[in-house]
Amino acid sequence: MKLRKIALLTACSMVTAMTLNWGSGGTVATTAQAAEVDGPKVKWLLSTWGKRRGIMEGMESFSEQISKATDGNFEISLQYGGVLSDPKENLDGLKIRAFEAAMFCPIYHPSKTPAITALDLAFLPVTDLESRVKVHEAYLHNPVVLDELARWNAYPLMTGLMPNYEVMGKGKAPESLADWKGLRVNASGGIGDLMKTIGVVTTTVPAPEMYQSLERGVMDGVAFPYTYAFAAYKLHELSTWRTEESSLGSLTCVVAASKQAYEALPQQYKDLIDRVKPIAYQRQIDTYVEIDKKNEKLFEERGLKKVHFSDADVAKIKEMAVQPSWDAWVAARNAEGLDGQALLDSVLTLAEEAKKSK
Repeated sequence: MKLRKIALLTACSMVTAMTLNWGSGGTVATTAQAAEVDGPKVKWLLSTWGKRRGIMEGMESFSEQISKATDGNFEISLQYGGVLSDPKENLDGLKIRAFEAAMFCPIYHPSKTPAITALDLAFLPVTDLESRVKVHEAYLHNPVVLDELARWNAYPLMTGLMPNYEVMGKGKAPESLADWKGLRVNASGGIGDLMKTIGVVTTTVPAPEMYQSLERGVMDGVAFPYTYAFAAYKLHELSTWRTEESSLGSLTCVVAASKQAYEALPQQYKDLIDRVKPIAYQRQIDTYVEIDKKNEKLFEERGLKKVHFSDADVAKIKEMAVQPSWDAWVAARNAEGLDGQALLDSVLTLAEEAKKSK
């Protein structure tokens, strides 16, 4: 356990050697460093998570850049809509080598990769997408996380970058912390745990059914990635209020390759993967920025009331909900034989390093 903890703390001190070439202003180069990379013919099939949405724009760019730099010799074919696998079984598919790469979201099967769920905890001090890239990239290469992924024959390629979550709802807007008590909100993972501690009744309705559930009054609100998910499912058409800058946190989806497929790549292809990732992440961030501009206008036209947590409410939430939920996560990981506190500390340390590097 001591050796594991030392490895964890060592991993915390670095924001990966590739640190994604993020400059002090959070920008990256917009073109790959190498125009041509010679190598053998390689084709990967990548099982995505559902349909093509904003979260996949980074991987679309990644695939395009890889193909362009190799003149099509290294092809990563993104397969949407569960063509290759039920998304919740993508890790299982990697384990049996059914395809070469896949996206998976630990919140839907936390017992498969419990260490990674540290990134799903509510109120982590990671509030912008550039910092989230740095934290996730480093943490996914933490020795404990790599060992966890290896049990599924998986090796991390990228994080599926997700914006912060907010809540959008129908009916009377919650004006104070007390007003949240009894509200029925669709929320899961660390955000759902947080909601429960302030008296919210959480539900877990599948995304395609949320519009109907909100319309029928089955639930009062939805916690979703802001802004694109709300607009994608047209929830703003029914809603009357939304939270703003609540810092609830986000959820993590990971794009991983099968270990065999990754290890079989020639070194020049592995180096190329590291070079194009910053470009792909910037494409992802730019996509969200453009989507937000469009959606913010829709929300304003709808006249949605903006709900803010006061400083006093935030302090109270942290006291009664955040630390207890973190402690519960640590205890659960300890019970599984992991060093939960070391894992949480590594995320918090990486978050602090990312903040200082901005």
